[in-house]
Amino acid sequence: MPIVRLPKGELRDEIRQPVYDSEDLLPAVSPVGTHSFFSSITAKSLAMTNMTQPGAFETAKSFRLQGLAFDASNFYATNFSVLPILVERSSLSLKIGEKIYWQGPARFGAGRFWQNAATTANEYLLQQLGVAAIQPVILAGRHGVDINPLQRFGIDWVVDPLTAPELVLATPAAGTLIRVTMSIKGLLRRPVQ
Repeated sequence: MPIVRLPKGELRDEIRQPVYDSEDLLPAVSPVGTHSFFSSITAKSLAMTNMTQPGAFETAKSFRLQGLAFDASNFYATNFSVLPILVERSSLSLKIGEKIYWQGPARFGAGRFWQNAATTANEYLLQQLGVAAIQPVILAGRHGVDINPLQRFGIDWVVDPLTAPELVLATPAAGTLIRVTMSIKGLLRRPVQ
C-alpha cells in the first residue's frame, strides 16, 4: 500500500511524471547480454535519467506504475540494421522487490517500429523504436503496481545471442551510438514542498 500521508499527517504531492533511465549502445561493443535499467545512475545527466538514487525511490517518495515504454531512435544510415535486429532478438523483464510484474519481447515494450528510409544520397534516415507520448504496456486501474519508498525495482533488457553476421549488423558503427531509454509511466508521490 502506498504511503499517502507522511508520519506527521501531511498529505503527499502526487504528479503524473515518467521515470526513465537510458543506456548507450557503443561502437565495437557487443549489445548481447543483460542491460539493467534504473540500477546505475552514476555520471548520467538529466537527458539520460531522472532517478536520484539507483534502483529505488528515496524515503517518502513512491510511484504508482501504470505503464512502461522502451524507446530508441537512430539517424545514422550506417546503423540502419541495429534497432530492427535488437527489437526482434531481445526481451524485457520488470521486477519490483522479489516479484516479476511484467515480461515480454522487446517489441511489445516498444509498441511499434517506424522508419523513414533514405532513397537518395541527399535524403536522410530516421528510425524510431516506440511511439511518442504513449506507453505500449498499460497497467490500468486496479492493475497498477505501487513501488514503495526504498523498495528495489528495475527492468532488465536481455539481448539474445546473435550469429556472427547479425552481431556485426546489431553493433553501432564507429563514431556513432544509439541511446536506448526505458521509462515507467504513472504517478510520482512525494512530500509536499
